[in-house]
Amino acid sequence: MTSLGEDFGLTEYSDDFIKKIIDYRMNIFKNRELQEYYTYEEIAEKENCNVDDVRKNLTRTAIVWTH
Repeated sequence: MTSLGEDFGLTEYSDDFIKKIIDYRMNIFKNRELQEYYTYEEIAEKENCNVDDVRKNLTRTAIVWTH
């Protein structure tokens, strides 16, 4: 069995981090006030990480969250 990091070429990130970033696009973490998805910048701020990390994770895992 492989990890998410191995499956998506994101081995520099933990599976928990990858799952949490995916969750931001799976309606689990949605800006309920605006009824919109959080932007890359907002996710990065909430997760205390780099915007490029968020962008890279969401780009490589798009097949999961666009099902």
